[in-house]
Amino acid sequence: MGMAASQARLLSITARLTNNENTGQSISYSKQRLADQTQQITNEYNEALEATKLTVLTGFNGAEATYSDISYSLMTGLEMAENTKQYIVTDTKGRILVTENIANAYSKSNGNYNQFLANLGYSQSDITVQKTYTNISDRTEEQEEAEQKIHEAWDKYFATVGINLGDSEHDFGFSWTETVVTGGDINNQNDYAIGQGYVGYIRTDEDGYYIDKDGNPAYITNDAGNYIDQNNEEILKDIYSESVINDSNNTYKYFDAEGNEIAFDLDTNNDGTPDAYSDNVKEDSTNSIVYYKSNGEKIDYDAYSDEALAQRVADTSKIIYDPINYEGTTQESRDLYDYAMAITEAYLRTNDGATTQFHLEYNTDLLQNASNSDNTSILTYYKNIFDKMQSSGYFTYTTTAAKANSDPEHYIYASVGTGTAGNVQKSPLYDNTTFEDALRDGTLCLEYYSTTDKEFVSTTISEDNCIQEVSDERAIAKAESKYNQDMADLENKDKKLDLELKKLDTEHSALQTEYDSIKNVVDKNVENSFKTFG
Repeated sequence: MGMAASQARLLSITARLTNNENTGQSISYSKQRLADQTQQITNEYNEALEATKLTVLTGFNGAEATYSDISYSLMTGLEMAENTKQYIVTDTKGRILVTENIANAYSKSNGNYNQFLANLGYSQSDITVQKTYTNISDRTEEQEEAEQKIHEAWDKYFATVGINLGDSEHDFGFSWTETVVTGGDINNQNDYAIGQGYVGYIRTDEDGYYIDKDGNPAYITNDAGNYIDQNNEEILKDIYSESVINDSNNTYKYFDAEGNEIAFDLDTNNDGTPDAYSDNVKEDSTNSIVYYKSNGEKIDYDAYSDEALAQRVADTSKIIYDPINYEGTTQESRDLYDYAMAITEAYLRTNDGATTQFHLEYNTDLLQNASNSDNTSILTYYKNIFDKMQSSGYFTYTTTAAKANSDPEHYIYASVGTGTAGNVQKSPLYDNTTFEDALRDGTLCLEYYSTTDKEFVSTTISEDNCIQEVSDERAIAKAESKYNQDMADLENKDKKLDLELKKLDTEHSALQTEYDSIKNVVDKNVENSFKTFG
């Protein structure tokens, strides 16, 4: 080989050796990075082996307690309330977190408990009959009992706010009006009336008779000022009625102070006035003429007997309906008012099958009610939630951005599933991990209903005896599977790098041998050249 060719070959091998060494160094760095990744994967796996989860007591299988993974729906659901405790979730301000369905029902109720229940398909009424009669004489025993129950329910409420309608309110039962505008059907005496959207009681005097806004009798009268009966006939006052004792000829008798009979047409003092109208007739303290029945009972000349008054026909245009608005200040008073209103509305419900909101108020055929004992626990469940919403406020998560924008105090925009759209947060109502993390970091808090305190009281995941933290076997198994997969991938990469290093070592040895051989030839050629020209 010529000198020039040998030198060129030597330079080429030198370059390849350098490249070989650089590649080897790069592979060594890669192996180091694999070692670092292996350590990181191992550390993550070791942490995963300590993973825990929150579980909550859901009941007993015999003597063995049954626990389930904690979630919002499980923790705050009816089944939990029935089997262990009724829990609620709040934010740090104390506002209760509810489902969007409950939030909507409350928003539409305007703070009315009965309407809140109706929006959810329930009623607290335990009335099982309804008013179907027009005349009181046609009502059944069951209807009479229902009306008595309604009366008593209102009386209990009235007692808490200082309203007393008197004993006469129960004398004639119920005859409800359909509207305060037209008056409707009124028979005999009423003390409650249903109006448009409210229940009211009818204003009466101390004897229980209807009065108008000025306190005057609210009955129909003729031109002479006398009351009209149901046959449109004039009702006679007592002095002209058969309530005054008469003789065999059906003529009226009058008596003096000693009880002696005075002839109607006798003028004993010759003053030109019959004795029946004279001073000889027994007088009262005002010297006006007084008449008596045979039993000595005084009869006012211009008065009506109870029998006559019972025949009067009410002038519905003059009857005053005082709405029974809530006037209490205590929870007891509020509960009594809501119950009385519920059974009143139920008794007056319609049966036309309508599903509009107005008919839902009065048609318990469309609502689950308290007459069914199966509904007792759910009514209690909703009552506790409603009271908490009233006292502390509420909020929920919604997938409707417009709703969250229009009412940010009560609605938060969030995704429903486990995924997110952009940077939209996950809803703890549906994502269990988000819910548990919020409980752990204190973003959300727990309360349970205390039957002793009759209210919700605070608790924590560490203090509550129904909540326990256990090893998360599913998370551990998932972490182990990931660890094995990751380690297998790293081992495969490491093997490939080892093969590349081995290949580089073989190539490096061959190049080095060739390099040494050619260098030796070049060195000898140089030496010979010096000898020749020396």
